[in-house]
Amino acid sequence: MKYKLYLIGDRKLFPNEEAFLNAVDVALSAGISAFQLREKDLTAKELYYLAKKVREITRKNDALLFINDRIDIALAVDADGVHLPQSGFPAHIVRKVWNNRFIIGVSTHSIEEARESSEWADFITFSPIFYTPSKEIYGKPQGVEKLKEIRNSVKCKVFALGGINLNNFHEVIPYCDGIAMISGILSKKNIEETVKKFNDILGDSL
Repeated sequence: MKYKLYLIGDRKLFPNEEAFLNAVDVALSAGISAFQLREKDLTAKELYYLAKKVREITRKNDALLFINDRIDIALAVDADGVHLPQSGFPAHIVRKVWNNRFIIGVSTHSIEEARESSEWADFITFSPIFYTPSKEIYGKPQGVEKLKEIRNSVKCKVFALGGINLNNFHEVIPYCDGIAMISGILSKKNIEETVKKFNDILGDSL
Protein backbone atom coordinates (compact mmCIF):
# COMPACT_ATOMS: atom_id res chain seq x y z
CA MET A 1 0.00 0.00 0.00
CA LYS A 2 2.11 2.84 -1.30
CA TYR A 3 -0.72 5.21 -2.12
CA LYS A 4 -1.36 8.26 0.05
CA LEU A 5 -4.42 9.66 -1.71
CA TYR A 6 -7.54 7.50 -1.76
CA LEU A 7 -10.26 8.89 -4.00
CA ILE A 8 -13.88 7.97 -3.29
CA GLY A 9 -16.37 8.44 -6.08
CA ASP A 10 -19.70 10.26 -6.09
CA ARG A 11 -21.36 10.36 -9.49
CA LYS A 12 -24.05 12.71 -8.13
CA LEU A 13 -21.53 15.53 -8.25
CA PHE A 14 -21.73 15.36 -12.04
CA PRO A 15 -24.48 15.95 -14.60
CA ASN A 16 -24.16 12.49 -16.14
CA GLU A 17 -22.21 9.25 -16.10
CA GLU A 18 -19.87 10.32 -18.87
CA ALA A 19 -18.80 13.40 -16.92
CA PHE A 20 -18.26 11.29 -13.80
CA LEU A 21 -16.12 8.73 -15.61
CA ASN A 22 -14.11 11.47 -17.28
CA ALA A 23 -13.43 13.10 -13.90
CA VAL A 24 -12.23 9.78 -12.48
CA ASP A 25 -9.96 9.30 -15.48
CA VAL A 26 -8.50 12.79 -15.10
CA ALA A 27 -7.89 12.31 -11.37
CA LEU A 28 -6.16 8.96 -11.83
CA SER A 29 -4.05 10.13 -14.74
CA ALA A 30 -2.97 13.10 -12.62
CA GLY A 31 -1.51 10.83 -9.98
CA ILE A 32 -4.15 9.13 -7.81
CA SER A 33 -3.52 5.39 -7.63
CA ALA A 34 -6.46 4.11 -5.55
CA PHE A 35 -10.15 4.65 -6.28
CA GLN A 36 -13.26 3.46 -4.47
CA LEU A 37 -16.53 3.05 -6.38
CA ARG A 38 -19.26 3.91 -3.88
CA GLU A 39 -22.71 4.26 -5.44
CA LYS A 40 -25.12 2.82 -2.89
CA ASP A 41 -28.32 3.74 -4.69
CA LEU A 42 -27.63 1.64 -7.80
CA THR A 43 -29.04 -1.82 -8.39
CA ALA A 44 -26.61 -4.71 -8.63
CA LYS A 45 -26.95 -4.71 -12.41
CA GLU A 46 -26.39 -0.96 -12.70
CA LEU A 47 -23.43 -1.05 -10.35
CA TYR A 48 -21.87 -3.95 -12.23
CA TYR A 49 -21.93 -2.17 -15.58
CA LEU A 50 -20.59 1.04 -14.04
CA ALA A 51 -17.88 -0.90 -12.22
CA LYS A 52 -16.79 -2.52 -15.50
CA LYS A 53 -16.26 0.91 -17.01
CA VAL A 54 -14.37 2.11 -13.95
CA ARG A 55 -12.24 -1.04 -13.99
CA GLU A 56 -11.10 -0.16 -17.50
CA ILE A 57 -10.16 3.34 -16.35
CA THR A 58 -8.21 2.09 -13.33
CA ARG A 59 -6.32 -0.44 -15.40
CA LYS A 60 -5.44 2.16 -18.01
CA ASN A 61 -4.01 4.37 -15.26
CA ASP A 62 -2.36 1.54 -13.31
CA ALA A 63 -4.57 2.30 -10.29
CA LEU A 64 -6.24 0.07 -7.71
CA LEU A 65 -10.01 -0.35 -7.74
CA PHE A 66 -12.01 -0.83 -4.55
CA ILE A 67 -15.73 -1.63 -4.53
CA ASN A 68 -17.76 -0.39 -1.59
CA ASP A 69 -19.70 -3.10 0.24
CA ARG A 70 -20.56 -5.32 -2.74
CA ILE A 71 -18.14 -8.24 -2.68
CA ASP A 72 -20.04 -9.92 -5.52
CA ILE A 73 -19.46 -6.92 -7.78
CA ALA A 74 -15.81 -6.76 -6.73
CA LEU A 75 -15.35 -10.38 -7.74
CA ALA A 76 -17.25 -9.93 -11.00
CA VAL A 77 -15.06 -7.06 -12.21
CA ASP A 78 -11.81 -8.38 -10.71
CA ALA A 79 -11.40 -5.44 -8.35
CA ASP A 80 -8.27 -5.16 -6.24
CA GLY A 81 -10.06 -4.48 -2.99
CA VAL A 82 -13.30 -4.06 -1.10
CA HIS A 83 -14.24 -1.25 1.22
CA LEU A 84 -16.59 -2.36 3.96
CA PRO A 85 -19.08 -0.09 5.75
CA GLN A 86 -19.92 -0.85 9.37
CA SER A 87 -23.27 -2.23 8.22
CA GLY A 88 -21.64 -4.54 5.68
CA PHE A 89 -19.82 -7.86 5.78
CA PRO A 90 -17.51 -8.04 8.81
CA ALA A 91 -13.88 -7.76 7.82
CA HIS A 92 -12.94 -10.99 9.57
CA ILE A 93 -15.44 -12.94 7.47
CA VAL A 94 -14.08 -11.47 4.24
CA ARG A 95 -10.55 -12.34 5.35
CA LYS A 96 -11.55 -15.87 6.35
CA VAL A 97 -13.49 -16.66 3.17
CA TRP A 98 -11.34 -14.89 0.58
CA ASN A 99 -8.01 -14.88 2.44
CA ASN A 100 -5.76 -12.38 0.64
CA ARG A 101 -7.84 -12.09 -2.53
CA PHE A 102 -8.78 -8.52 -1.64
CA ILE A 103 -7.12 -5.54 -0.06
CA ILE A 104 -9.61 -4.77 2.73
CA GLY A 105 -10.58 -1.29 3.83
CA VAL A 106 -13.17 -0.53 6.50
CA SER A 107 -15.06 2.66 7.34
CA THR A 108 -14.86 3.59 11.02
CA HIS A 109 -16.29 6.42 13.10
CA SER A 110 -15.22 5.59 16.64
CA ILE A 111 -12.20 4.19 18.45
CA GLU A 112 -14.11 0.98 19.18
CA GLU A 113 -14.90 0.43 15.51
CA ALA A 114 -11.35 1.30 14.53
CA ARG A 115 -9.75 -1.14 16.96
CA GLU A 116 -12.04 -4.01 16.02
CA SER A 117 -11.69 -3.45 12.27
CA SER A 118 -7.93 -3.08 12.39
CA GLU A 119 -7.57 -6.68 13.53
CA TRP A 120 -8.50 -7.82 10.02
CA ALA A 121 -8.36 -4.84 7.67
CA ASP A 122 -5.38 -3.64 5.67
CA PHE A 123 -6.49 -0.08 6.36
CA ILE A 124 -9.36 1.89 7.83
CA THR A 125 -10.83 5.26 7.03
CA PHE A 126 -11.69 7.34 10.08
CA SER A 127 -14.23 10.11 9.74
CA PRO A 128 -15.39 12.78 9.79
CA ILE A 129 -12.27 14.72 10.73
CA PHE A 130 -13.71 18.08 9.71
CA TYR A 131 -17.24 19.10 8.85
CA THR A 132 -18.64 17.71 5.62
CA PRO A 133 -22.30 17.35 4.55
CA SER A 134 -21.80 13.75 3.41
CA LYS A 135 -20.85 12.70 6.95
CA GLU A 136 -23.42 14.64 8.97
CA ILE A 137 -25.21 11.43 9.92
CA TYR A 138 -22.16 10.42 11.96
CA GLY A 139 -22.38 13.47 14.19
CA LYS A 140 -19.95 16.26 14.93
CA PRO A 141 -16.47 16.29 13.41
CA GLN A 142 -14.03 14.03 15.25
CA GLY A 143 -11.11 16.42 15.01
CA VAL A 144 -7.38 15.90 14.70
CA GLU A 145 -6.83 14.85 18.32
CA LYS A 146 -9.21 11.91 17.92
CA LEU A 147 -7.42 10.94 14.69
CA LYS A 148 -4.14 10.94 16.60
CA GLU A 149 -5.67 8.66 19.24
CA ILE A 150 -6.98 6.31 16.58
CA ARG A 151 -3.63 5.96 14.84
CA ASN A 152 -1.94 5.14 18.12
CA SER A 153 -4.57 2.49 18.91
CA VAL A 154 -4.83 0.37 15.76
CA LYS A 155 -2.75 -2.24 13.98
CA CYS A 156 -3.37 -1.18 10.39
CA LYS A 157 -2.97 1.92 8.27
CA VAL A 158 -5.30 4.87 8.88
CA PHE A 159 -6.72 7.16 6.21
CA ALA A 160 -8.24 10.44 7.39
CA LEU A 161 -11.58 11.30 5.77
CA GLY A 162 -14.13 14.09 5.94
CA GLY A 163 -13.91 17.74 4.99
CA ILE A 164 -10.23 17.59 4.07
CA ASN A 165 -8.99 20.06 1.47
CA LEU A 166 -5.86 21.95 0.43
CA ASN A 167 -6.38 24.48 3.22
CA ASN A 168 -6.52 22.07 6.16
CA PHE A 169 -4.92 18.78 5.19
CA HIS A 170 -1.59 19.85 6.70
CA GLU A 171 -3.27 19.41 10.10
CA VAL A 172 -3.89 15.69 9.59
CA ILE A 173 -0.63 14.67 7.90
CA PRO A 174 1.26 13.90 11.13
CA TYR A 175 -1.50 11.60 12.36
CA CYS A 176 -2.42 9.36 9.43
CA ASP A 177 -0.99 7.15 6.71
CA GLY A 178 -3.03 8.68 3.94
CA ILE A 179 -5.93 10.95 3.04
CA ALA A 180 -9.27 9.88 1.59
CA MET A 181 -11.37 12.43 -0.27
CA ILE A 182 -14.50 12.87 -2.32
CA SER A 183 -15.44 16.52 -2.89
CA GLY A 184 -11.95 17.72 -1.94
CA ILE A 185 -10.97 16.58 -5.42
CA LEU A 186 -14.05 15.75 -7.46
CA SER A 187 -15.89 19.01 -6.80
CA LYS A 188 -13.00 21.15 -8.02
CA LYS A 189 -13.09 22.88 -11.38
CA ASN A 190 -9.56 21.77 -12.20
CA ILE A 191 -9.25 18.23 -10.90
CA GLU A 192 -5.87 17.60 -12.48
CA GLU A 193 -4.31 20.67 -10.89
CA THR A 194 -5.83 19.85 -7.49
CA VAL A 195 -4.47 16.29 -7.50
CA LYS A 196 -1.02 17.49 -8.49
CA LYS A 197 -1.03 20.09 -5.71
CA PHE A 198 -1.88 17.43 -3.13
CA ASN A 199 0.81 15.08 -4.41
CA ASP A 200 3.43 17.85 -4.59
CA ILE A 201 2.79 18.89 -1.00
CA LEU A 202 2.50 15.35 0.34
CA GLY A 203 5.74 14.15 -1.17
CA ASP A 204 7.31 11.98 1.52
CA SER A 205 5.38 13.62 4.37
CA LEU A 206 3.33 10.49 5.12
